[in-house]
Amino acid sequence: MVLLLITSCNKVENKMEGMIPEDAAVVAKIDVSSLIGNLKIEVKDGKIVLPEKFAKMLQEKGESFDKDAEKLLKSGIDFSGSVYFFVPDAKDGSMVVMVPVDDLDKLRQFVSEEDKVTFEAKDGLEVASKGATGYVIKDGILIVTSGFEGKDPATVVNGFASLKKNMGDNASIVRALDAGDDINVYLNTKALKEMAGGQMGRLGSQGDMAKSMLDLMDVKSSALHLSFADNAWNCRIENEVDDNGDYAKLVKSVTTKPSTDLLAYMPKAANMGVLNLNIDGEGILNLDMVKALLGEAGSDPQMAQMIDIFKSVKGPVTVGFASASLNPEEVNAALAFKCGKANELVGMLKQMLSGMYTQNGDEFVFNEKIQGFDAKLGVKGDVVYIKMIHQDFTENMASVGEAKDVLGSAVAGAFVNLAVDNMQMQFAISGKDVKQGNFTMNVKENGKKLSPLEALTFFDRLSRNVKGL
Repeated sequence: MVLLLITSCNKVENKMEGMIPEDAAVVAKIDVSSLIGNLKIEVKDGKIVLPEKFAKMLQEKGESFDKDAEKLLKSGIDFSGSVYFFVPDAKDGSMVVMVPVDDLDKLRQFVSEEDKVTFEAKDGLEVASKGATGYVIKDGILIVTSGFEGKDPATVVNGFASLKKNMGDNASIVRALDAGDDINVYLNTKALKEMAGGQMGRLGSQGDMAKSMLDLMDVKSSALHLSFADNAWNCRIENEVDDNGDYAKLVKSVTTKPSTDLLAYMPKAANMGVLNLNIDGEGILNLDMVKALLGEAGSDPQMAQMIDIFKSVKGPVTVGFASASLNPEEVNAALAFKCGKANELVGMLKQMLSGMYTQNGDEFVFNEKIQGFDAKLGVKGDVVYIKMIHQDFTENMASVGEAKDVLGSAVAGAFVNLAVDNMQMQFAISGKDVKQGNFTMNVKENGKKLSPLEALTFFDRLSRNVKGL
């Protein structure tokens, strides 16, 4: 029976994939069975049962799910299969959703009752429509079309069913969708970039500048992989980029190898976060677009000195915050960066800030509060740092192993830890290089990981319990 089920699912998936164009702008595959299992959603006694804490939160907010869930269970949709979504052309906004069906009679009734439509036989298909939305039943699949202005749904579907080349002829789409995660998405980055560039071209000079930045990105395609396994939100991003292309070389020229050296300057508390970017100042200033922006400004002696100092910035630029309670009046913040000409920078700032500070060793303490903060500017060797303090913390983030793990292997990354009552949330973003990036998030209650849906209750509690949010 298991083999029969797998074979049946594969046949349906093959049919759906056969209707997706090889040059589609966006393609997504949702493994419904895996997604439901990892989200810890169950079916008991003919009812959909949500994780307890998540269901309680919905109930407190007055959200009703039971009736919709009961309708879904009786909809005739095959929840053991995969749902496909694709955008054939980024320019016209059309889209198609394909859903496997295990009971056609129930499906007809479900769609008819929900959208007040009636299916009719047409061109060998069962077709219904409402406005710009079309519903087509073909080979045990419900196909929903949208945005195909002036086109009959049957004509649209038969057109996709008779493609000479489909997604199977595009190795990038196949690779993106075959990763085995709960949700896998392929992006035809080149097509999407062209569409975005066309829109930006209408925005004048600012749009032209944004378009020129887009043109630098020669990413051919991208893949997003989202999984809720192991009670966590996990997302991987993979870009198809030529290692010897201009974009890859550009990114290498403006970044440096990962470093966590400056975590020692970031405050640590129950609630804390850090953003780390490893840059090469000289590489940035050598970009043609930056040269064009600076124009003749470099001829001014003071600006020329600032440019020379920025050229010496090489390594991590780190920004962090910390707070015991997330009360805005208790938050501390810090900025630190490595600068080969740190002393020259401090000398320039001393002239600009004359009379505004008191020197205490390597630190310059501002005489007046800035936005309610006690402010300090300091230099240690090639490190320049600024601290904005409400309440000083004795510990720093160099001792936070999770932050070091994330940022130590990423050209750009961020780590955040927030705590409310007995719940703790951690999320991390890391970009290891131009080809790959990751996002992860999990929530623990009393040290135990919550399921992905229950993790959302943390943000509900955060918004209700933290002042100013």
